[in-house]
Amino acid sequence: MQTIEINTSQNVKIEYQLAGLAHRAFAYLIDLAVILILWVIYYNTFEPEMLIGVSFSTVLVWLFFIFYSLLSEVFGNGQSIGKFAMGIKVIKMNGDELEFYDYFGRWTLRFIDVYFSLGIIAAIMIVSNRNGQRLGDLIGGTTVIKKRSTFGFQLSDILKLNQKDRETYNFEYPMARRLEEKDVLLIKSLIYRKHSYNNLAHKEAMDMMVKRVAEIVEADQIPSDKEGFLNKIMTEYIILTR
Repeated sequence: MQTIEINTSQNVKIEYQLAGLAHRAFAYLIDLAVILILWVIYYNTFEPEMLIGVSFSTVLVWLFFIFYSLLSEVFGNGQSIGKFAMGIKVIKMNGDELEFYDYFGRWTLRFIDVYFSLGIIAAIMIVSNRNGQRLGDLIGGTTVIKKRSTFGFQLSDILKLNQKDRETYNFEYPMARRLEEKDVLLIKSLIYRKHSYNNLAHKEAMDMMVKRVAEIVEADQIPSDKEGFLNKIMTEYIILTR
């Protein structure tokens, strides 16, 4: 499993699983199917006798095909219909929110590494690049990830944490500020590994972690939802320290 670690503007490191070549290829095929279905519906509805002929509407359809990727990702917040179906999305390598010029940069190279090369260049780049980037991603400073982060947070969730009103937020564990960043990263890693390898050893490690963290944050009692407790601790640590 290939992963990437994103360091957000709040200096929070989040590990994501990169979208593999198969996921990205299937997303592309779904998008092509969507375009084809819309094309057939349009011509059968509005120009039933011009399925093969050329008209102004034909030009519009081709423009839709060309700009579909750009527009769908811009308005879909990094997800076309195909990417949404496959549970993957485009993100910035530096953790910032995507701007139009980021989408535009990766779209311009699409003509070379996807269309004109029949996807061969894109496939080679995605497989060989450690960050899963095709040429367009390199230009745009982007990559494509599986939508969920490896410890239960989405990138958008993390970016919003620091925007919460600290005066009205009800902290359950204000002593979470005692933790160090390395402690929180260890918690994150443990949760991920427990999800990946749900065996007795990791369950025991989770119990030990919860007990130790509860002591540090002076929790009155150890909650029954141990993973939820650790996620809560990470959330409040970020709000308190960023």
